[in-house]
Amino acid sequence: MQKMTEAIWVDELEQLAVDTTTAMLAAVGWVPPPTAHFLCAELPRLPYVGYLRTRPFYRGEDAHRAIAGLGWMASIAQASRLVLVWEQADLSVALERPSPLPSGLVVVDVPRDGEHEVRWHPMDVIETGATPDGLPTAVPEWGLRQRIPGGRLPESVVDLVALWREERTWSDVRELADLYLTMVEDGYEPGWLGRPEPDHELPRWRRVVAELPGTVFEIQESA
Repeated sequence: MQKMTEAIWVDELEQLAVDTTTAMLAAVGWVPPPTAHFLCAELPRLPYVGYLRTRPFYRGEDAHRAIAGLGWMASIAQASRLVLVWEQADLSVALERPSPLPSGLVVVDVPRDGEHEVRWHPMDVIETGATPDGLPTAVPEWGLRQRIPGGRLPESVVDLVALWREERTWSDVRELADLYLTMVEDGYEPGWLGRPEPDHELPRWRRVVAELPGTVFEIQESA
């Protein structure tokens, strides 16, 4: 069985983002909210630890703060690599920043140090009907994917990355737990992967999160 390295996980998460967007458009005509996926090199057996979807937000400055705030969870998780996902037209409306790009899925591979890579998936959205509740349904027609090293990022995403990369030591367990719970209460949606490692081999942040009320591990992996 091929070992799932960070690089392979990035490719898998990219395909997952495409599949999820296709499924949501078909079901309810929506696209997924901006999402950050976390990889941790200190967990070599399974470097993917989970994801965080942004909280609900208003257009403009609140959207900027909500998206940049994903960087706090990246810091808590001590991520060595991020995979950031959003839909370009949807984000441009949310940030009130007109975009020269058409509709499309953006997947960004961001290492802890060094240059990021933008993976651009242009799409045309074709309406197909509506659900019994009146929600529109659609299918995307995907264009040719492009890989753009160092591609331009929205200011909110630049702030997200800067927040994550800032040197920070979570010396106080209560500080870490309080910030995590506050983010969940604000509406951020985490999803954590079950771990094959024994508890004592997991980093402290992971043990702290596991003990907090309401924490759910969505996928259980066998050793």
